[in-house]
Amino acid sequence: MDKDKVAPSDAVTPSNAPDLSRDTNTAVEASNSYQIKPSLDEKFKETPVKSIINNVVSNVLSGKTYEADSVKRWTVQIANEVNNKVKDLEMKRYKHIVNVVIGEMKGAGVKSGFRCIWDSDVDSFTSDVFMNDTIFCVTTVFAVYVY
Repeated sequence: MDKDKVAPSDAVTPSNAPDLSRDTNTAVEASNSYQIKPSLDEKFKETPVKSIINNVVSNVLSGKTYEADSVKRWTVQIANEVNNKVKDLEMKRYKHIVNVVIGEMKGAGVKSGFRCIWDSDVDSFTSDVFMNDTIFCVTTVFAVYVY
């Protein structure tokens, strides 16, 4: 038998073609299950995050004086602890970024800015400032909703 030819019993004709129409009695209706924005109780909550920042920074920096050699270690320690504790809050579909700035109190001003793509309906941030006689620390947590 030639490979290009189909045997008559294998040929699909209108009389033996499978019925591809849908049975209306068994059809499942599609529902919209994808949620674009968080519900009210899933939105980023600033108060518990601010409390975390305040507790961590106070524990790390209370009673300390500014030491240039220790600032890097303190900054990383604060960022990691805040990051881990904010993760424990299990905010659904939020990614967060922790930024810590520590400086010496010398009477000079500091200006800082951030730039990013932002959806003001669902993205948010919170920050807290710690100051003593020789140190200032600004810790900010940004929460970005992942669509």
